[in-house]
Amino acid sequence: MKAVYYFFRGGIIFIALILLFILQTAIMPHLQLAATPNLMLILVSMMGFMRGRKTGAFTGLGAGLMIDLFSGQLFGTYALIYMLLGYLNGFFRKIYFGDSIRLPVILCAATDMVYGFIVYGVFFLLNGKADVLYYILNVMLPEMIYTVICALILYFPFYHLNNLLDRIHNRRERRIV
Repeated sequence: MKAVYYFFRGGIIFIALILLFILQTAIMPHLQLAATPNLMLILVSMMGFMRGRKTGAFTGLGAGLMIDLFSGQLFGTYALIYMLLGYLNGFFRKIYFGDSIRLPVILCAATDMVYGFIVYGVFFLLNGKADVLYYILNVMLPEMIYTVICALILYFPFYHLNNLLDRIHNRRERRIV
């Protein structure tokens, strides 16, 4: 019965990844202010600190593979980056309390900054483009601000969906015992 629950939860996460990927790549660029928010990173981060390291890593792997498939960059790079960030967010599960929005917002902001530095290092610094201050001010900070605003909007729907899935799982567990 646990396998059915994990398959169901994985399916919900997969649907969320697809919806956020479509939003991030097809709709958000047209609403662009100074940058585009990283919606996939929000989901990866939230699954990490809500569900733990394993779920964060698997969600990150799925998100990264989707981006790798459609980006045309070196295949597997984003999968590795997102998987690492999801895993690292999983360490904060022990101090995560659902009713407080402070930790999720801080973690989404920090995760986006770490993501920005990794992407800069892999795709720009290794190619000889060393203008880090320009990248921070014109790419990383605007993206982080926009991502945090979107995280504020998406946090409570993800939080309530996570709680709903937990209640369904607990109800099924009680019926079996």
